[in-house]
Amino acid sequence: MLSKTAKTAPNSPGVYLFKAKAGTVLYIGKAKNLRARVKSYFSKEVPEQTRQMLSQAQSIDYIITDNESEALLLESQLIKKHFPKYNVMLKDNEKFTYIVITDEKFPRMLLARRNRGGKIKAKGKIYGPFTSGSAHVLVASTLRKAFGLRICSTFPKKACLQYHLGFCTAPCVGFVNQEQYAKQVQKLRSILSGGKKLGKILKQMEKEMKKASKQKRFEQALELKKSILSLSSLLERQKIEGPGKGDEDFICIVKHKGKCYSQVFRQSEGVIRDRKKYEFEPISDALSEFLPRFYEAGKIPSRIYLENEPESKNALEKYLEKKKGGKVKIIAPKKGDKKKLLDLLYKNIMLEIGGKADPALIELQHKLALPAIPRIMECFDVSNLFGSSIVGSMVQFLNARPNKSNYRRFKIRTVEGQDDFASMKEIVFRRYARLKGDKAQMPDLVLIDGGTAQLNAALSALQELNLSIPCVSLAKEFEEIYHPEKEKPVRLPRSSSALKVLQFARDEAHRFCISYHRLLRKKRMEKDGQ
Repeated sequence: MLSKTAKTAPNSPGVYLFKAKAGTVLYIGKAKNLRARVKSYFSKEVPEQTRQMLSQAQSIDYIITDNESEALLLESQLIKKHFPKYNVMLKDNEKFTYIVITDEKFPRMLLARRNRGGKIKAKGKIYGPFTSGSAHVLVASTLRKAFGLRICSTFPKKACLQYHLGFCTAPCVGFVNQEQYAKQVQKLRSILSGGKKLGKILKQMEKEMKKASKQKRFEQALELKKSILSLSSLLERQKIEGPGKGDEDFICIVKHKGKCYSQVFRQSEGVIRDRKKYEFEPISDALSEFLPRFYEAGKIPSRIYLENEPESKNALEKYLEKKKGGKVKIIAPKKGDKKKLLDLLYKNIMLEIGGKADPALIELQHKLALPAIPRIMECFDVSNLFGSSIVGSMVQFLNARPNKSNYRRFKIRTVEGQDDFASMKEIVFRRYARLKGDKAQMPDLVLIDGGTAQLNAALSALQELNLSIPCVSLAKEFEEIYHPEKEKPVRLPRSSSALKVLQFARDEAHRFCISYHRLLRKKRMEKDGQ
């Protein structure tokens, strides 16, 4: 049943697609939390139109994104592509705003939108999209006034009110020549493109805001504050719809348990038009096998973005160029928006592999070669103060979130003096000796706060109990993961959601341990004071 499927949806922002039996898309929506949103469709009180849609729906597909703004953009693009039966009247009128610097002799700054065909009629350089509601008007107004750009479609015979208010440099009557005006336009282009110049103007506006506030010019300070917030928000880079030109494909392949899972985002004129998913069993290099097969009958873009370069990159480029009859570049970006979009594809593949489990846990299973998704993870820490009041803690995470009802605290019983390693062995032994005796469920992963010494202590305890629970440690200095079956520690990118889950569990175990340590010290001081 679809209601059961909804309960396994990811707890992530993204887009969901209700599909009919033949795969026809019935409805497309976006959500800040996919699981919460999709589950709401199966509540008792839903509109009649929703009931009709659900009666025809046979499956639900998900595409996760990094934030709600990206989900909103992707939703709009998919609606324009599929025109779902239950969306057209509701969502098709929702459009996004762009800023256009016209290609006139004295350019203007205009607001524009895409038409149904995805085109922008205004001629000139396009920036955007902007997704923060009506605030784009404030930004456009703020920037236009700051750089003195004209708003008139045809030149008046004398300087208008905008000039007398200080908002226009009046090129209409020659108060500024074309070269001077072009310099102002170029500065504005640099700001709209982001980067250092945008940062500089924001810092300058912040200084002006603070100065106005100190001088008790509160209305001006408030206007500047609104402008700063709007400018920061509206000029945030969007991975889903960027300034790309021409056709581009983004391809990510993940090898998991002998199979390869691939997803492709097809982008045209900066807009993602389609997503494709594949599964296959590679014989050699997965990319070198997949690319010729994928482009055998399909349209070949001018640029193909991959996480890693294939073994036969040059040969593949020549092969694709011959088929296309034009230049083809295979690129493995290391940073920037292109890399972020590939990271997003990776997250979506992890979602597919894990049967809708948290993508961070799927990534963790993949990176650490775990036999199962670490839905239940238990993390241990030890705390002492100069060898006294040595205590230990264990926190349990369920589906990447704290499960506080299963937190445990330990007083060290068998260790004398300051021996963190022996203390770690004791608390791990006591925890799993108890679970083994009760025939209770064991965790999917044991995480130890520390390096190889702490890990070996925990492994020794598990070995004595004849238990084969996956166990790793996380060392804080370089955030390295020590794995008993790997010669070198595993280093995940700081942005990795898998690493963040481990850090969250480690920090939570440390916090819980320290709080217990403080409690015991307080009780001891109160006892000594009596």
